[in-house]
Amino acid sequence: MIKLQRLGHILINVRDIERSKAFYTKVLGFDILEQDPDHGGLFLSLGDYGNTLDIFQSTNPDDFPQPKSRLGNREGMGVRHIAFAVATEEELKQAYFALQDAGVPIYRAVDHTSQKSVYFYDPDENLLEIVWERPNVRAVFAAGRQDNDQPVSFERC
Repeated sequence: MIKLQRLGHILINVRDIERSKAFYTKVLGFDILEQDPDHGGLFLSLGDYGNTLDIFQSTNPDDFPQPKSRLGNREGMGVRHIAFAVATEEELKQAYFALQDAGVPIYRAVDHTSQKSVYFYDPDENLLEIVWERPNVRAVFAAGRQDNDQPVSFERC
């Protein structure tokens, strides 16, 4: 068996690399490691890790159109959403309001029993998630979490 440590990185093709760069850096707080047009992309990082998200300019974005991903939709193939974790429930709440303040519509905010999640779309309609896992997440799964997907609402202080 291969002993994987964590997810390395995700690469997505986008319609407009500069628009996506602004969204992922200014709204979501990624750091730019390198923008290499000759190699083809923009390499972004979170925290002390190397490249976490790679963004490449599509040469023909309408060549293989994907239906807009929605929670629970199992049609088609490919990545359905990308989740980014925060350390605390308070940070999830702050992320929710930071998205709103940046003009990013919230698709859904959900309590999945094992975690709370905020779902939204990037400029190319890729479904993204910011997730806070409960400290006892593994025990919740082991007990059979019976995911009820209850809506979550946040209030500003």
